[in-house]
This record gives sequence, C-alpha cells and structure tokens, in this order.
Amino acid sequence: MKKNRISNDLFAGDVPLVDGIIEQVVLLMDEAKVYFTTDSGSKAVFTFHQTLSVWDRRSAGQEIGGMGTLPIQYCGLLLRERLLNDVQAGELEQQTLDDASVYSFINSWSEEPILEIVAAEMTISS
Repeated sequence: MKKNRISNDLFAGDVPLVDGIIEQVVLLMDEAKVYFTTDSGSKAVFTFHQTLSVWDRRSAGQEIGGMGTLPIQYCGLLLRERLLNDVQAGELEQQTLDDASVYSFINSWSEEPILEIVAAEMTISS
C-alpha cells in the first residue's frame, strides 16, 4: 500500500523554508501565528486566519524542510472526521470547513508534518 505524502513547497511567498527553524507558535482566538527564522537568519511571521484546528508535535525549535498546503477535501480521513464532528455538533459551519486548507510544516529529517494548521488563509510578514 502506497502512503500519500504531502508535497513540499520550498518557499512560502519570498521566504525560503528549507533548514529554517520554527521559533514559536502562538494561538489566538481565531488565528495562529508561527514565528520563523530562515537558514540565513531572516525572520518571518506566518499568520493563519480563521484557524479551525492546530496539531503541534513539539515544533518549536525544530528545523523544517518545507511546507505542504492541501485543500481540506484532500486531507487525511482522520483529520476530516474530527472536523466533521465539529460541524455535526454545531461548533463549526460546513461552508467554513469547505473553505479551509491544511498547512503542514514538514520536518527536514523525517519528512513528516510537525505542525499542521487548518485555516482559511495564510499571510506572511517579514
């Protein structure tokens, strides 16, 4: 059985991701911020708007090898089921879920996601 892997984007906007470090993840009401330092020492802040869910696998201080972005319709079954449960419980609107994407910061060594954020949009400031 072939395992689906998220394809890695090596840049997010103009920010090079390879060998960069996630410094800090800050969760706010409907927003998540990821403070990031590139391999060359430049700083960037990824802001995720209308954040629905965050799965953090001790990402702070870890080096990443890229970022994957996937529409919610194509993400793994377990993740979709968790969010659909929120829709069924009335905690989340179906349209909001349909508009979301999964943003995955990929570990440079294991090539597995270490931080996944489900949100409607991502912006980057440096």
